[in-house]
Amino acid sequence: ALTTAIALTATSLSPVAEELYEVLRQIDPAVWRDDLVPALRHRLAHLRERLAAILDGTDAAWHGAAATRLRQRLRDMAAVLEELPDQADSIEQLRERWARFRAEALPRYEKLVTCLRAFEIHVPSLRPTNYRRNLFHFGNGVLTLAVNALLGDMRLALAIAGALAATAWTLEASRRVMPRWNALLMRVFAPIAHPHEHWRVNSGTWFLTALAALALIGSYPVAVLALAVLATGDPAAAIVGRRYGRVKLVHGRSLEGSLTFLAVGFLAALAAGALLLPALPHLGPLAFAAALGGGLAELFARRVDDNLAIPLGAAAATGLAMAALGMIG
Repeated sequence: ALTTAIALTATSLSPVAEELYEVLRQIDPAVWRDDLVPALRHRLAHLRERLAAILDGTDAAWHGAAATRLRQRLRDMAAVLEELPDQADSIEQLRERWARFRAEALPRYEKLVTCLRAFEIHVPSLRPTNYRRNLFHFGNGVLTLAVNALLGDMRLALAIAGALAATAWTLEASRRVMPRWNALLMRVFAPIAHPHEHWRVNSGTWFLTALAALALIGSYPVAVLALAVLATGDPAAAIVGRRYGRVKLVHGRSLEGSLTFLAVGFLAALAAGALLLPALPHLGPLAFAAALGGGLAELFARRVDDNLAIPLGAAAATGLAMAALGMIG
């Protein structure tokens, strides 16, 4: 059992981890500003002092595996903050040094975030700008829509989606017990992987799980609209939110990103419906419902991966809209 001392110390880490999240987000190349370097250096030095104070406050009351892991993650994070980038002779060199620092800091931050979950403390994971991942995400969604259109049979779609999800979960289980296998998989998928996916279920697994869930629902129109929202809304919101997001909402989301999700998801669902569901009545309201449901799921889902929450949220909202419009009993 966790002692009161450990729990209190872990709770004090929450604002520190949240500030780390905000600072590391500012080092993302998509939002980087050269003039912010002095402020970044000052904030990181202050965070280093706060981490050192927390570490100095740990004592013999810290017992057990969870406490040991937490202490080690704190030390790892503090160590990387001891190596802040030096001044440089050129802007290019300065950016390169901060990029190297970011590459060192991100995995340590994610390990700390994962460790804090043992204390029921949840802070956001970092999702660095990755245009290849955004393109891969979009391509998967479009490919899935195309396959569903060709199959035209939800039972066959269920069998395929179920087999793919089972394979993905088998890989997840195997990499938990075979570190070398995990390292190999992460190297293979490094161009599109987020740092936290080294230790947590990856988004691809959740995507395939969502496909199986949509197939189980058994409604082709619901699946089409939900997949269209997932394929387009999420990557569009990620790109706009990271680069232009200024008005903060919850869980690291921004108003600009959420509005982009709603607009792009609605247009994509409308286009997919017009192409694949030409006889579907009330397409406009249903497409908007799907985009709104997916957007709310993306905004408020905290412990559920977007690739699962978004299509299920979009599907639920579409189903409710169909019921309200008298399309289902």
